[in-house]
Amino acid sequence: MKNLIFCDIDGTILDGSRNMYEVSEKTRYAIRELRRDNYIFIASGRCMGLLDEGIRQIDPSGYVLCNGAYAEYEHEPIYTMSFSRETVEKIKEVTDRHDGFYILETLNEMYIDSFESKAFNTFMHGWGVALHGFQEIRDRDEDFHIAMIGFARNDLEETIREELKGYADVAAHNAGYSFDINVKDVNKGTGVRKVMEYLNVPYENTYCFGDGINDLEMLQSVAHPVIMKNAHPDIRKYGFEETGDVLEDGFYSYLLANQLIKPL
Repeated sequence: MKNLIFCDIDGTILDGSRNMYEVSEKTRYAIRELRRDNYIFIASGRCMGLLDEGIRQIDPSGYVLCNGAYAEYEHEPIYTMSFSRETVEKIKEVTDRHDGFYILETLNEMYIDSFESKAFNTFMHGWGVALHGFQEIRDRDEDFHIAMIGFARNDLEETIREELKGYADVAAHNAGYSFDINVKDVNKGTGVRKVMEYLNVPYENTYCFGDGINDLEMLQSVAHPVIMKNAHPDIRKYGFEETGDVLEDGFYSYLLANQLIKPL
């Protein structure tokens, strides 16, 4: 029976905050090996348009993107959700009121309020994401699957949660300056469970790897949840199994130690 493995990107196989902008050779090898006899999915808060070429070249079995609002298998969509128009306007209003920036994402396009935002440029540099492909939103009326908002201060989490309550779900990034804004009651766990149902893989054959707050529901949805040594403290308190730091090829090390792949 095949195993089904889900793997986060940022903090799990990349870490732009610590200048790791390319997937390591060991991780590339591990994913190629898993692809032979298992299912391997990239599960990320990013939309397809924010996947750089290095990630795309890995060619996994499929993707769970936009924090669970979209899933595909072998390049064919199997599930998608999007914000209501009312929610989009609320996200804009809340962000503007607190002098932040917002990014609204379709599956393939990223729209920002302004390229002039200092908070936006600081955020993108810190995460190592290139600015190409972004467009100013103007009067776009699209199906947005996820949003990202950020600020020049890191003490707004409770305020943002309260003001968006009833409209969308909020997942803080590790540093607290920025947040994923998700479709209400949709998260990575939602997308992961849709894939599990679609592929009909037994629960005991499911694994996932993550490091952040937005990985919690995904970790809770599989039989073998694994977090990185560099995981956020709020995730560590759940007692998930731990592997090495992303900078130490923790993903590869776990797979090797548990005989899911052969050594490189």
